[in-house]
Amino acid sequence: MAIPDHIVFDAEPLIAHADAEPGSDVVEEYLNAVADADAAGYASCVNLAEIRYIIARKYDRSTADEYLDWLTDIGIEPVDGSDAWVGAAEYVLNHNSALGDSFAFATAAHIEATLVVGGDADYDEISDVPIARFRDGSA
Repeated sequence: MAIPDHIVFDAEPLIAHADAEPGSDVVEEYLNAVADADAAGYASCVNLAEIRYIIARKYDRSTADEYLDWLTDIGIEPVDGSDAWVGAAEYVLNHNSALGDSFAFATAAHIEATLVVGGDADYDEISDVPIARFRDGSA
């Protein structure tokens, strides 16, 4: 698998990684590339908020915060919503995508990066951002 130079992570792959779900080994390869400085890694602050509340609901806030701190420590850079909010709104208007997914797409477009996503068919019609799927099918 070729790892792109610039990677934006949607919430789903990072949550899958945190929970050791199917495909988490693929996400691990992308995260290792960021940790080794072979690729630059990013996540929208909106997607980071999704990760925090999902992990905190399943486990607790400190576990969620520990995972998010680890992501920052290995080099995942949070991208402020002000850099992508207009683009995110356009993705919702044009593709009827969820707001979090729209921020992930808009962030990848803003950074000119490959977006790492799950296997949902929701992304099939979007072609203006390179997509890398870490697993087939939805969670």
